[in-house]
Amino acid sequence: MGRPRSFDRDAALDKAMRLFWERGYERTSINDLTRELGISAPSLYAAFGDKQELFDEAVARYEASPQSVTTAGNAGTNQREVLRAMFECAAREYASTAHPRGCLVNSEPKLAGNRTQNCAITAARLREVAESAEASSGAEALAAFAQVMLVGLSSYARDGASEGQLQRVAELALRVMPTGSKEGT
Repeated sequence: MGRPRSFDRDAALDKAMRLFWERGYERTSINDLTRELGISAPSLYAAFGDKQELFDEAVARYEASPQSVTTAGNAGTNQREVLRAMFECAAREYASTAHPRGCLVNSEPKLAGNRTQNCAITAARLREVAESAEASSGAEALAAFAQVMLVGLSSYARDGASEGQLQRVAELALRVMPTGSKEGT
């Protein structure tokens, strides 16, 4: 029987998540992780498996956050409101000083599958609130537009853009998107 853990696994997972978010998977070494988590390599492996398993668990924790940009779209009752909620959340969260800037999922090359899944979730939500058959049929393209905007906002935030700067870009994106109805609402 092994010795009990002498560290808080949840706190260590949060630290690992922030380190991956800040540096990315490739630029984060096992030495970086053990130093940041304050544990030995054998303890890291015993608690989390290998680096990839730790990364996967950290990403799952990140995506389960109540501040999730994709989840923010649930607040909207039409396509424009869905995207507005997502973009406003992104501007606030990506520029926050409470954690690394930008978005872990949108800035990590290894997470293309997660981005594809988030885009599909957004497309389903946009179809659900579509005000016309035309708007519903364009949901995938509109979700792709939103995904491109979110990746761009994440990159802009990582480069130092303020929340206000991100909001202005998001507002411009909302002004140029199709309205989804013939009345222009």
